[in-house]
Amino acid sequence: MKKEYIILTILIIGLVAYLGLKKDNQVHYELPTIPQVDTTRIDRVEISKADRLVVLNKGENGWTVTDKKFSANPEDIEQMIGTLKAIKLSALVSEAKDLARYELDDTHAVKVKALAGKEAVRSFVIGKTAPSYNHTFIYLDDKDRTVYQANGNFKSQFDKEIADFRDKKVLEFDPAGVKKVTLEKQGQIVTLIKSQTPETTDQEKDEIKKNLIEKKPVPKESIWKKEDGSVTDQKTISDLLSSLSKLECQAFLDEDKAARLKEIQPSYKILLENDKTFILNLFNKNENQDVEGSCSYTPYAFTLTSYKAEDIVSYADKLLGIQQQDSTESGEE
Repeated sequence: MKKEYIILTILIIGLVAYLGLKKDNQVHYELPTIPQVDTTRIDRVEISKADRLVVLNKGENGWTVTDKKFSANPEDIEQMIGTLKAIKLSALVSEAKDLARYELDDTHAVKVKALAGKEAVRSFVIGKTAPSYNHTFIYLDDKDRTVYQANGNFKSQFDKEIADFRDKKVLEFDPAGVKKVTLEKQGQIVTLIKSQTPETTDQEKDEIKKNLIEKKPVPKESIWKKEDGSVTDQKTISDLLSSLSKLECQAFLDEDKAARLKEIQPSYKILLENDKTFILNLFNKNENQDVEGSCSYTPYAFTLTSYKAEDIVSYADKLLGIQQQDSTESGEE
C-alpha cells in the first residue's frame, strides 16, 4: 500500500508541474480596442454576401432599402445601428486563417461597411454565432483575417435578404379617431358611423356636474350605429379596428402581380374615415394560401397570412350580417 501511495504522489506532482509549465508557456495577447462610432453620422450601410448586396440609405424621411427607396423597418435599423456603435471583443479565436470553420469564408461571410459620406467609419466581417449563443465570430481586417469572438449575438441583424429589411407596415391609424367605416362584399354594403350617445342617466349627469366643478375633462361616450340609426355590435367593430390599426403584411408583391390586382375587383373593400380616408382591398388567396391585398396607405401591393385575413373578414362579415359557412374560404369570392 505504501508503494502505491508513493506512485500516486509522484503522478500528482508530475501533473501539477506539467500544468504549471503549460500555463507559463501560454502566449499572452492583447485584444484590440475598437472605438465607438458616432452613429448619427452614418448615412449608408452596405451589407454583402456571396449571393447578394443590400444597401441601406438614410434620408430625410428615414432609412430606405435599395435604389428604389423601399422604407426600411425602423426597429431593425435601430437594433443594427446599436450594434454598429460599439463592438467589444472578448477573445482571440484563431490566427490560423481557418475561416470556413467559423463561417468566415467567402461563401458564408457577411461583410458590413458603415459610411458617413465617403468615409468608412466601421467595417467588419461576420461569421457564425458562437456555441454560447452570446457571442459572434468576426474578423476586422480583410488582409489579416484574425478571428475574434465579439460580445453579442448579432449575425441575424445583418444576414438578411432585401425583402427582410423592408418595413412590412401597410396600414396604421388610431382606432379612437375613426369616425366612419364602410364595408363592401359581393354587392352588400354597410356604413357604420360613430356618434355621441344622447341618453345620459341621472348618475352620469351628476358625474358631469362634478367634473365641471372640479375642472376635469368631461367624458364623452360614443356608440357605433348604422346609417338607419340602429346600433351595431360594438365589440365586433372594436375588434375589427384593432386588427387593422397596425396591419403588417406577410410580403410585398412584385410589379407584375401588383399590376394584375388593378385589373380585378376586390373580394372585400373596407373604407376607414377620420382626418384621412384609407381604403383596404382584399383579393383571393394565392397559390401559397395567402390573401393578396392593396391599401391607399402604401403604394405597394402585398399579401397577408391567411389567419390574419380571416380574422379581419370574420369581423367584417359579422357586421355585414353575412353567415360564414367556412372560415377557410375567407378572402375568396
